[in-house]
Amino acid sequence: MTQMGGGVGRLPTSSVEESVESACYVADCGHPELVAAVTVLCLTAAFLLLSGIVLDRIFEARDALEVERTRTRAERDAFDRFRRRVTTLDPTELGPPDPQPGGGGVLAVAGGSVRDDTALSAARDAYRETVMATAHYEEEYDESLAENVSEEFSDTVASALTGGDALTPQLHLALADGADRARRERDELLAELDREEAALSESEDALTPAAEAAEGILESDLDRSGYADLIADYERAEWHERQVESLLADRQATVHERESERPYWYEYLYGSLRSPYPVLAAGTETLAALADAKDELAGAATTR
Repeated sequence: MTQMGGGVGRLPTSSVEESVESACYVADCGHPELVAAVTVLCLTAAFLLLSGIVLDRIFEARDALEVERTRTRAERDAFDRFRRRVTTLDPTELGPPDPQPGGGGVLAVAGGSVRDDTALSAARDAYRETVMATAHYEEEYDESLAENVSEEFSDTVASALTGGDALTPQLHLALADGADRARRERDELLAELDREEAALSESEDALTPAAEAAEGILESDLDRSGYADLIADYERAEWHERQVESLLADRQATVHERESERPYWYEYLYGSLRSPYPVLAAGTETLAALADAKDELAGAATTR
């Protein structure tokens, strides 16, 4: 799977570097480049932040995840249907030339070999009508039968399926076993997508109240608030800040772990979004809003 808003103004390098260091400190990361992009977004959007803008990132991520889940499930089911169709076909043992050419569907060809492509043709049709018939196939893959079989099975299997003489027992077994493996891989991917969905839900649970708290402070008339109320709001903002910092630290660790196991995992999932790290982006933006809110509260408190 593959898959910006307005332009980003030129920012002082020192400010960007300090913000990257701050974000990395929060996430305890050893790779500041992972958060550099979301930090720039944070710096340019800090004063425009509303809870809806922050949470849009999570909603967009959930939508992208659902698209991938739908496609993965369709591929899993397609490979299962292909496997079941292949297992109903009778493989052909290549033998000596038929003395009666044309009899029983067996054709003698130059070189003294025997060709019986009835089952082989049926296997090719089965692949086209299952795996290559998924709704997203052309958009995501747009490959010929030979190209896709080569990617999903092997070059050898692709060559035998598209240009072989018959559906031999060896090819028959390779197709059935390969389809079963492809089905299991999609099941494993679906389980990983479910875990990512759960992580998005946990992130939303932490970010929603934090973003709403920051928004409430920034939109309120602090001139009407008493000193005790300002201090209470400040402490509440700090509490949310700690929750978001903890979320970012956990998420950063997860990013490093997942991408060491499966490189470009988040680009694969979220490449179509404004950032391939939507939780880090939303969390960093939320911290920026909370920092603005605390500044407003501190400034108001000094006039009391």
